[in-house]
Amino acid sequence: MDLRRLWRRNKVVFAAIMTIALPAIADLFAQTLLGFFDMLMVSKLGAVAISSVGIGNAPMMAVTPIFFAVSIGTTALVSRAFGSHNDEEGKSAMAQSVILALPISLVITLLLFLFNNQILSLVGRANDMDLQMTKDYYNSVLLGMPFLCFNVIFFAAYRSISKANIPMIANILSIFINIFFNYIMIFTFGWGVLGAGIATTISRGAITLIFVYLTFFTNKFWVSIPISSLKTIDKKMARRILKVGIPAAIEQGVFRIGMLVFEMMVISLGTMAYTAHKIALTAESFSFNMGFGFAVAGTALVGQQLGKGSAKGAQRDALATTFLSIVLMSVFGLLFFFFPRAITHMFTKEPEILDMATVALRLVSICQPFQAVSMVLSGCLRGAGDTKAVLWITTIGMFAIRIPITYLFLYKMETGLAGAWIVMTIDLAFRSIACYRVFKKGKWSYVTV
Repeated sequence: MDLRRLWRRNKVVFAAIMTIALPAIADLFAQTLLGFFDMLMVSKLGAVAISSVGIGNAPMMAVTPIFFAVSIGTTALVSRAFGSHNDEEGKSAMAQSVILALPISLVITLLLFLFNNQILSLVGRANDMDLQMTKDYYNSVLLGMPFLCFNVIFFAAYRSISKANIPMIANILSIFINIFFNYIMIFTFGWGVLGAGIATTISRGAITLIFVYLTFFTNKFWVSIPISSLKTIDKKMARRILKVGIPAAIEQGVFRIGMLVFEMMVISLGTMAYTAHKIALTAESFSFNMGFGFAVAGTALVGQQLGKGSAKGAQRDALATTFLSIVLMSVFGLLFFFFPRAITHMFTKEPEILDMATVALRLVSICQPFQAVSMVLSGCLRGAGDTKAVLWITTIGMFAIRIPITYLFLYKMETGLAGAWIVMTIDLAFRSIACYRVFKKGKWSYVTV
């Protein structure tokens, strides 16, 4: 394939893709940095504090698929309305998304607060943690749960109109806000992990305030709406959002449960193997973040093209986005294959861990093109509103392939950590082929949202 000719023919499309993908990648990197600096400052308080933060955060991450339900519905409807220049429908979708987010976030926050003892007992063992310290962090972060829900919705809406730079800027600002308040509350006030939790809530609240101002008090953006529009409940629009979003939420829930079972299997291999596993995942996350950015671009652009009534344009944008993702993620794959020990050596000097992490990274290098295809085309199908297809592909991949074959490799064949990563590659290969076949059939272009 002549890459120069391909670039000349599609440079406008590629430019549109990178306009969304690059800020989304930077956005995810900013969120990673936020977690890194948060953990770095908490680590000064000792191992118990680190454990408290990890356990306290786990329930929050478990409920994010519920917010994902609304955000995917928002993306599908807002991007189509934007593509068709249907201002009324786009603004209605924006308003109803925010209206839906309010009761959902408040009910979840209330339930997590009322059952905090039971939830924390399930997540962490009493002899492993300082229960009071964990509760302090958990409750302080829980106060920011509604902010987190609204931010997920706002991020989805702005990315849908090709304004992915706005979430990126907001997240970068939140890093500095979080670091500042972490220092003040952890070290100056001496509030420990409670202070870290409050700082996290403040940084999330700051992002919400930025988007509230841009959306409701300015006319600068296509999704800007008067705050009075939140007084009207449009049941039909709300149902349309949830029709697309609920299968997406179930899919994310299935994926997270499956990953939890997979992690438990890897943990059973022992501390050394699990440490090597986490090191390899951390190194691989740089490529994963790249795929996430292109998936975001594919979701938005497919929705926009379908809004214009151009299924051909949607297919072109999806394939171009997939092509770019394959190329760039394959570059990471080559690095993982040829320089795995140099990469893993940055995390550990322990020979046994180095050996296992090196093998894992070499194995994951093989599946980078598969991961690119599965991530981007899943995003494109979501943008088209075909979330049920993605749900079925994820369910089959996780519970018919990854978990049973991992059990076979680890407990019957005793292949060790390498076996788990071989199965991960098999799963990603299946999902990439399944996503491509579903996409090629083209039924997604007829889905009504």
